[in-house]
Amino acid sequence: MYTTKLPKVISAEDLLSTPIPPTKWIIPGLLPAGLALFAGPSKAGKSWLTLWLCLQVAQGKPVWGREIEPRTVLYLSLEDTFNRLQERLFRLVGSEDTPEKLILQTECPGIGQGLEEQITSFLYSHSDTGLVVIDTLQKVRSCDQSGSMYASDYKDVSALKSLADKYGICILLIHHLRKRAASDPLRPDFRVKRPDGGSRHHMGHAAQTNEQEC
Repeated sequence: MYTTKLPKVISAEDLLSTPIPPTKWIIPGLLPAGLALFAGPSKAGKSWLTLWLCLQVAQGKPVWGREIEPRTVLYLSLEDTFNRLQERLFRLVGSEDTPEKLILQTECPGIGQGLEEQITSFLYSHSDTGLVVIDTLQKVRSCDQSGSMYASDYKDVSALKSLADKYGICILLIHHLRKRAASDPLRPDFRVKRPDGGSRHHMGHAAQTNEQEC
């Protein structure tokens, strides 16, 4: 469950001769252990896709042709209610499926206010955990007013990355991108197909520099 600890300074010669475990994949070729970010415009269907991915990992079902091992998943769906999550599950889960390894939660403390300790406690109680999803990052940000927003966000993300690296899990952050004008030529129209068969229309963008304010 723990990853190999390398010295902070190492020569290229020593690095080449040091055996390092291969990358641990939660979803091969798509989602490795460590910290990952899934960002997009609001109402683009991120939560639907995220819940479907959680179900696939929890049940060990293929994701776009990629075979995966079943692992416990903690989904912190912080903008939803259990009623809404139940409705989505009914539409995504087959009648014979019992996703016991998917644990859902709609409330949690923020970063630096108990979140790290809560996740650590969960990992000790569920040693086969492979994926922790925080939906959304905005809900757990510390919003430290003592410095710049960038410094605060960097501190928050670093804390979660350290946790993911220490325990060899993937922490997936869901984040809303700030809306831009529909006339932006760099945001072509496209539709995202939801796992339940529906679709949502939204504008895509290849890069995003401005983050939401606390």
